[in-house]
Amino acid sequence: MIAAATAQKSFMGTTLAVAPKATRSVLSTKIVASGGKKVDVKNSGTASIVNDVVRNNIQGISRKMEKKGWLDSQGRKGKGYGVYRFAKKYGANVDGYSPIYTPDAWSQNGGNYSLGVKGLLAWGALVTSLLGVGVFLIVSTSQL
Repeated sequence: MIAAATAQKSFMGTTLAVAPKATRSVLSTKIVASGGKKVDVKNSGTASIVNDVVRNNIQGISRKMEKKGWLDSQGRKGKGYGVYRFAKKYGANVDGYSPIYTPDAWSQNGGNYSLGVKGLLAWGALVTSLLGVGVFLIVSTSQL
C-alpha cells in the first residue's frame, strides 16, 4: 500500500511523484504567569469622573457584590463570577487593568476633549478629501 502511494503517477502525459506525508512535531503550549501586582484603581486616570456608577464601572468596582445576599441580573443568588471574579485578588476587574475611557489622560480637567490645531487640520483635510472624492465620482459618472 505504501509503495503504491509513493509511486509515480501519470497525469496528462506528465509524471507526478507523490511525496510522503509530513509529520507534525508537538510543541509545548504551557503558559506560565506569576507575580501579578495589584492594580490601584484610584490612580488609573478616572478620579475626575463625578458620576459614581460610571466611575465604579470603569474602575471595575462592584459595590453591589460586596453586600451579603446580593442577587445577579437573573435574580439568582450571586456567586461573584464573570469580570469581577478576581477583583479582590488583583485589585480590579478585567476593565480595571487598562480602562478604555480615562478622562484624566485627555485634558487638564478631564471634562472635555480638545483636538488642538493639529486635530483641526487633520479633520479639515479628511472632510475636504471626502468632498473631493464625492465631486469626482459625480462628475466622472455624469454626461457633462
